[in-house]
Amino acid sequence: MRKTVAFIGAALLTATTTACGGGTRAAGGDHTLTLAESVTATPWDLSKASIGPETQYYQPVFDTLVRLDPKGRPTPNLATSWAYDRPQTTLTLKLRDKVKFTDGTPVDAEAVKRNLLHTKSGTGSAAGEIRDISGVDAVDARTVAIRLSHPSPSLLPALGQVSGMIAGPASLEDPKVPVGSGPYKLDTSATTAGQTYTYARNPGYWNKKAFPYDKVVIKYLSDPTARTNALLSGQLDGATLNLNRVKTVKARGLNIATYEPGDVEGLYIWDRAGKKVPALGKVKVRQALNHAFDKQGIVKSAKTGLGTPTAQVFAPGEDGYDAGLEDTYSYDPAKARKLLAEAGYPHGFSVTLPDLSALFPQEQAALTQALKDIGIEVKLDNVPGDQVMSSMLSGKYAMSYFKLGAPTGWDKVQLQLTEKSTWNPFKYHDPKADGLITRIGDATGAKRDALFKELNAYAVDQAWNAPWSVVANAYATAKDVKVTPQRGVQYPPLHNYAPAAK
Repeated sequence: MRKTVAFIGAALLTATTTACGGGTRAAGGDHTLTLAESVTATPWDLSKASIGPETQYYQPVFDTLVRLDPKGRPTPNLATSWAYDRPQTTLTLKLRDKVKFTDGTPVDAEAVKRNLLHTKSGTGSAAGEIRDISGVDAVDARTVAIRLSHPSPSLLPALGQVSGMIAGPASLEDPKVPVGSGPYKLDTSATTAGQTYTYARNPGYWNKKAFPYDKVVIKYLSDPTARTNALLSGQLDGATLNLNRVKTVKARGLNIATYEPGDVEGLYIWDRAGKKVPALGKVKVRQALNHAFDKQGIVKSAKTGLGTPTAQVFAPGEDGYDAGLEDTYSYDPAKARKLLAEAGYPHGFSVTLPDLSALFPQEQAALTQALKDIGIEVKLDNVPGDQVMSSMLSGKYAMSYFKLGAPTGWDKVQLQLTEKSTWNPFKYHDPKADGLITRIGDATGAKRDALFKELNAYAVDQAWNAPWSVVANAYATAKDVKVTPQRGVQYPPLHNYAPAAK
């Protein structure tokens, strides 16, 4: 699963009779798990799906081909076993027998084939995760052969995310109601689109023990203060927390998990060619932006000391990460101003950013002040919260505060560093980087590792972004709910929730 972060405006909590805290018994006697999401649901059509936090809306309904364990390693699920051929360009999967979708049709090789090709045909980040698939063959009813254009170490992890979710073939095209083979079914009578989604247990699910709750309710609740208040009042069983509320919530006896899922936050420079803001087409300007931020100070003040300052979009443990790059850009406003002058902007320039202060007040303040200190005038655009993400993707903003995360380094490349990447709204490309990415895709072992680090070093030198830190995440659950964080995931997957031992 995973995770580009969406930024959504504030919303008010609307309590319902099913919103019982602590996994308590709802009015009908069901054992209910109620969670909050900070983003709205994306379409049920998986070809249009994203792999960010909105993944939680899909997990109750759609099962995945493989399941990722807490360390991000693939384990059996709908696929019970798999193997690559010698060139590592064909992955053959054996499917679990006698599994059915909730409409009664079988989960067979033909259904898997149709799903993978359908998801790949889209333009969302879930499609981008499996872009390397060149074809899919239904060898027999329980055998699927996935052909790749080149070796892709990220394929198996992708099959444990949205990209590997399998929908009923009859509901592939823009379904109003999702049909899957997952542990739950959408209860349309208790669902209000865009607000509250209620899922009732699928009685025919093959792995019921992995999902101990009879009902799951997911609420769209973007405002962090409202999420915290709902947790404290017992209306929620699980939600992300702002780091400055960790001590308060922990003091009230709730369970808190803090972890670094691999998200990297900072100033993301979308317009690297200078199409909208000409100054950003100059490498010295982009390097100046990297010298503008006191990363240690931001982690200390805005992140309560949680998180790790960084100069790169790859987190420790990911392919491409190079500890030797961390000292590339020191906090040096004077050097930043000098670089701006050398690039032809001695008096700076002006830029319009989306105003994200409702959700990230300290981060927005730090960003604005740092840019002001080196002579850059910031104009904040108060765009409606539900339009921020689409505006960013459409290229409305030349740069912005952002968080980027993915299960593997290759996934991050696919999400942000290629011409076709979802989070490359200006479709910037660089011949040297393109060549390295192609070579990484064809390489394995030590050669691949070396090429990955070369790509990372080039992106850092060219200052494609101005990262601040590898983000620490805080997730709170009710006293009687335990959750296990998972590498590469901001929101823990549904199968990692369970009643806490008393």
